[in-house]
Amino acid sequence: RRIKLGVTQADVGSALANLKIPGVGSLSQSTICRFESLTLSHNNMIALKPILQAWLEEAEGAQREKMNKPELFNGGEKKRKRTSIAAPEKRSLEAYFAVQPRPSSEKIAAIAEKLDLKKNVVRVWFCN
Repeated sequence: RRIKLGVTQADVGSALANLKIPGVGSLSQSTICRFESLTLSHNNMIALKPILQAWLEEAEGAQREKMNKPELFNGGEKKRKRTSIAAPEKRSLEAYFAVQPRPSSEKIAAIAEKLDLKKNVVRVWFCN
């Protein structure tokens, strides 16, 4: 269930401190790992289960709330897709690079406009 939320073991450990449960601070990633793999002592497992259950319920509730608010979900958290440059544009960029490997900002803007690419895409291409 933790993995479905996209949360790492280290995130779980540090998020426990935010629950404000008396006597409970953060836990290490290795403790969460050992809990999940059932390699902690029986007493430690019994002690941690309600704490981790409380965190899981809060995290799943927050996830449901996020899904119910599409304007927040579609905002800045969306992962940017990898930019791919078509072969003709790539050949043009390589030709520009052969002439001037470090063009000015103005030249980059002109190249971007000519090739119908975003200025930042052209700038990053020249950096790489």
